[in-house]
Order: sequence, then C-alpha cells, then structure tokens
Amino acid sequence: MGLIARALEVNKIATTLTTWNAGLLYLTAPPRATATQMIRGSALGQPNELAQQRRILNATLDLLADDAPQKIVRLNEAAE
Repeated sequence: MGLIARALEVNKIATTLTTWNAGLLYLTAPPRATATQMIRGSALGQPNELAQQRRILNATLDLLADDAPQKIVRLNEAAE
C-alpha cells in the first residue's frame, strides 16, 4: 500500500495510511502514515470500540493537513 500511496502522491492525490505493522511501512515509505499496536485485522481499533476507532481515524486523517513526506506517527493505541 505504501508504494501505491507514493504513486498517487506523485499525481497530486493526497494519501494517508494506518497499520498495525509499522515494520512494513518503513520498507515502503508512504508519504503519510500512522501505526497502532493493534492486532492484525484491527488496525483502526477493536470491534465495538467506537471511541478508539474514532481517535485512530481522526489522527490518520489529520495528517492530510500537512505536506508529505512525514515520519510515521506511532499512536498510543493497543488491543486490550
């Protein structure tokens, strides 16, 4: 996904990603990204945890306000 995001950015389409696996982001270097400490399949938060999902999504979308490239933002969100 990071490579696709970079290609879109070259064509002036702003992108942002979120993942549970920050290691993969370092390999593909997307222009903007957040990383959580969630488990696979729950990058945007645990099921039925609307407040957590909203925090993660808002933090990810907030990155669109700034120019790319940016460092990966590590969010303090983890599976409980």
